[in-house]
Amino acid sequence: MSSPPNQDPLANYLDALLDGASREPSRAEEDPVTGLPNRNALLTALDARRMSSEPTTVALLGLDNFRSIIVTLGHGTADTVLQVVAARLMARLPDDVFLARLEGDEFAMAFPSARQKTIEAMLNALLLDLAQPCEVDLHRVHLDACIGMALDHDETADSSDSPGADEVPAVDVSPEVPDALELVTRAQLAMHHAKRSRGRSLRRFEPGMRTEAIDRRRLDLELRRAERDGEFELHYQPQIELKSGRVAGAEALLRWRHPERGLLMPAAFLDALAISGIATTVGWWILEQACRDATTWPLVDGRPLAVSVNLFPAQFDHEDFLHEVDTALANSGLAPARLELELTETIALRNDGSAGATLQALRRRGVRVAYDDFGTGYASLSMLHHLAVDRVKIDRGFVRDVMQDRGDAAIVRSILLIARNFDLQVTAEGVESTVQAEFLRALGCNEVQGYLYSPALPAPEFDQWLANYQQARQLPGGRLG
Repeated sequence: MSSPPNQDPLANYLDALLDGASREPSRAEEDPVTGLPNRNALLTALDARRMSSEPTTVALLGLDNFRSIIVTLGHGTADTVLQVVAARLMARLPDDVFLARLEGDEFAMAFPSARQKTIEAMLNALLLDLAQPCEVDLHRVHLDACIGMALDHDETADSSDSPGADEVPAVDVSPEVPDALELVTRAQLAMHHAKRSRGRSLRRFEPGMRTEAIDRRRLDLELRRAERDGEFELHYQPQIELKSGRVAGAEALLRWRHPERGLLMPAAFLDALAISGIATTVGWWILEQACRDATTWPLVDGRPLAVSVNLFPAQFDHEDFLHEVDTALANSGLAPARLELELTETIALRNDGSAGATLQALRRRGVRVAYDDFGTGYASLSMLHHLAVDRVKIDRGFVRDVMQDRGDAAIVRSILLIARNFDLQVTAEGVESTVQAEFLRALGCNEVQGYLYSPALPAPEFDQWLANYQQARQLPGGRLG
């Protein structure tokens, strides 16, 4: 399967498809896009190896941004990308590795060995090779992938290896050799763990992954019930202008009124919800409900309040995203200038150009965009160069110890300086003391939110908070913060 280094891998791949009918699987076991063996062929091959007691390691590779390629470039180009990936894998892998394409963006590799270090080195080289950009249908495509691997053989039991070999104890030792489907399932579990890390990650299966997967599935089922039964609710945390002390708006924050566990904060469920199949459904509900609630808020000093809404990545990727924003605004009657959408680094890191175009379309509508948790990840500075945002939000982790930690204070100063140079507004989250507020005010921070002013409140309680605020503002010297 490997090719001489001076030859074109794509040419080798095409030759492999056309050369030697006897080496091709039957159509029932062939992937129609890449011509590689499919899942059925992989399971058949693994069963044969198990019958012969041949030690095997299965590695599953999944592309990180394949859905965005489909959405932005179309299915035809996406199929070509899969063919390019197949070509690169074939060029890198030894002849005795069984390569197959499963479904979607997943490829499987069956190694006739349980030598983890040797295989891991090969797989890490594959990840680096796939990360090289390629030209597909006149488009420059960047690929990143993650790999999960699982062994069916305790390599420490093989005493024939000479001392000093690269074997290390296998992590998925079990009383009997797993069957083909179980081995693939283990590799998939490891791959999904790898995908939750940064790109180009490699993870080996560990037994705890299965328990975690079962718990995650149970949580997903509960989330689907919560969406069906209306258990989600929005709370609102006021955002305060530091210069004037005036409330400028509020951030809509999701809560889950669990029938048995009570009110759950986002840390208990938001990550699972973001990757659930109902993420877009809940996201559209949040958007529309927040817009409706905001239309009921009173004017403050003659000015309307804005509402900030967090986006799930699945919403931003959805083909109807702009239509859903338009619909929420139209159904509620909220002016576009009063809506601010908060995006995360997951969205900002997309390098296919679609994020920038979508944000420009929002700006043309008058909707504002904020970059949440600025400074906590890798995308921050590069994102400001190519994405149209109006505001950055300083993560509460930097604000919490800003008066005690010189490093946090330096980061906050730098973020405010960068934002000023880009002519962006800045909101600091997690402000809990007047000392923090005064420090941020002196540095030119525009807005703050946090327990100093109010926790996130259910809609009726937030309405009451606004009424109390209005009364306090009318008193002599009335001012928040």
